[in-house]
Amino acid sequence: MRNTIILSSLLIAAACGGPTKGSVYASGGKNAPPPPPDIQSSNDVAEPGKPAVAKVEVSADAKKDYQAAVESFRATDKGGGWNESACKASADKFAGVVKEHPELVAAQFMVGLSYQRCNMNAEAEGAYQTASRMKGDGTKIAMALSNLGQLYYKAGKVDAARQYWESAIKANGKLIAARINIASLTLEQMRKIGNSKDAQWKKLEEDARFNLSNALGVDTDSVEAYTVFGLIYMEGFQTNKNRLDLAKTLLDEGNKRNPKFPALQNAYGLYWMHKGSLNQALQSFQAAVEGDPKFVEARINAGLLTLGFRKYDTAKEMFAKATELAPKNYDAAIGLGVAQRGLNELDGAEASYKKAMGIDSTRGDAYFNLGVLYKDFRANKQNDPDQVKALRKSVDVYRQAKDFFQQFLNKSGSQKDKDEAKENIKDCEKVMKQLDTFATQLANQPKQPAPAPAPPSK
Repeated sequence: MRNTIILSSLLIAAACGGPTKGSVYASGGKNAPPPPPDIQSSNDVAEPGKPAVAKVEVSADAKKDYQAAVESFRATDKGGGWNESACKASADKFAGVVKEHPELVAAQFMVGLSYQRCNMNAEAEGAYQTASRMKGDGTKIAMALSNLGQLYYKAGKVDAARQYWESAIKANGKLIAARINIASLTLEQMRKIGNSKDAQWKKLEEDARFNLSNALGVDTDSVEAYTVFGLIYMEGFQTNKNRLDLAKTLLDEGNKRNPKFPALQNAYGLYWMHKGSLNQALQSFQAAVEGDPKFVEARINAGLLTLGFRKYDTAKEMFAKATELAPKNYDAAIGLGVAQRGLNELDGAEASYKKAMGIDSTRGDAYFNLGVLYKDFRANKQNDPDQVKALRKSVDVYRQAKDFFQQFLNKSGSQKDKDEAKENIKDCEKVMKQLDTFATQLANQPKQPAPAPAPPSK
């Protein structure tokens, strides 16, 4: 019997930890340099067949004011000194430029980017919305739309995010951030379908390849595009092993550009897992975490592998940090529970599983693992000086385990896992019957008279 977590769902969620979840790309975000102090119009990048954006005359004073604000922004960026005060100060500087020079879309965009550096999302959204309604610099308008998509994605509004990214591409077909992000969403859809022979799956792959090819056509050094492209080709490898070779080629191209890019290293980890090279996979996941200690999905992937190696203390550290960074991450809570169980921290494991239940009651992992926890761990730890009472307590624990497995049958899960849960239910019923019979026999045995006291010594 398998006494570990249901791995399939965790792998799928953890597989989304490349640039697809939590790592969508912002125009001018931390995965790309801030927009240069060049505030030329986008006349030369208007979509074919559509009227070019009219050029906006920008005064020397406007350029000078904007340049000064950008240099300050870059200095803070380089020094890593972003905090709420610094973000507000930077936003105020760019807002001052906009007040004096209302034609500068670039400055209004930077108001939003300044707020976004500190996850002041409401303020960033307002600034980007304003930029998106301005006239003139189509490139910065498109970038504002793209970053609005990022904000909506992080808020869980995926459909709205896609709409903004599509609008950004219409505004500027050469904006690679929006194309990469749409390809990342497409990757998620491909994973949900899971069948590479499905016509819709093939159409999604075609769309993703189109967007990524366009992105690389604009920037042949985009490590983000190579990373997502590699992940696209990893899908469907079960029926076509050559896809892994193509994926490796694309990841290697990204590696030539930036070997320390965390999402790339996480993708390498997934590649090595598919190849069965678990030690190499773990090294890649750990490299991703070293490159970005806040990379939740890479931590989950590293934790998952260390669970397989029974390094429960290391796994606990990975999952505990992941739950700290992402309290609503279901897979991190489940992984932490398994690590705690491996360390015999049964109360902690139960608390982690129940936390996962609160995050998503429709998923079955928590119920299955609670069943395992009660059946294979807690049931054997019922001690009582009264042997009959100890047996009755064990029966109650097995009954609770059975109830968890039965609840799991009504939750999401693979047929294989459902079959295993049914076997566990049968095991619980069998053991409960045996213990109950034994306890009854013990209870019905005539009590032995207390031994007579020894005669006093002479």
